[in-house]
Amino acid sequence: MQRAIANNMAAAAAVPTFRVSARLSLAPLIALADEEGYSLTLLLARACAMAVEAHPRFNAVYTPQGLAQRQQVDVGIAVDVPKGLVTPVLRDVAGRPIEELAKRWSALKRRALGKQRSQHLLPEEYRGATFYLSNLGMFGTVSRFDAVVPQGAAAILAVAAIQEGLAELTLSCDHRVVYGADAARFFETLALLLGDPRQPVLTSNHPSS
Repeated sequence: MQRAIANNMAAAAAVPTFRVSARLSLAPLIALADEEGYSLTLLLARACAMAVEAHPRFNAVYTPQGLAQRQQVDVGIAVDVPKGLVTPVLRDVAGRPIEELAKRWSALKRRALGKQRSQHLLPEEYRGATFYLSNLGMFGTVSRFDAVVPQGAAAILAVAAIQEGLAELTLSCDHRVVYGADAARFFETLALLLGDPRQPVLTSNHPSS
């Protein structure tokens, strides 16, 4: 695992990266998580996926042939495990019902932390995310941090500790895909979603839902 992490980080270091930070209120999302019984990280992933859908350039990836645009938003969520770091991937985070996502995330996280080999994640369950989320909000001393953009993604959002309802969010971006103004617009959309999250975050974007 350590070798795989090292190889991925070395490859990611070659990506031209810029970072934009915003201090946003997470109080409404915390209240929603407590009221509905959902993981705050899951609701953050949902809000991010909806912001990505509003700004689809964040769902693209740079290739030698040009930008490859993906239609479905698959969010990789960093999980601290005893021997390193894994990023289970939730598929179609903007489109699937929140109840379905909650069950899937619970199962993925349980297996990511599993001690038996038979419980470990399969490669397809931790590869191929189009957007990433790293939440260190559970560590109260972390006021701000930035994360490395994984291969295959345009951006990763780092979420620091919540203080008086506010948290420092830092978006690390692949400058071959998105630009500073794109990141600013992403944060404007995310701020709106986090400010009044109930209807947009709990409701699937699929027309049939």
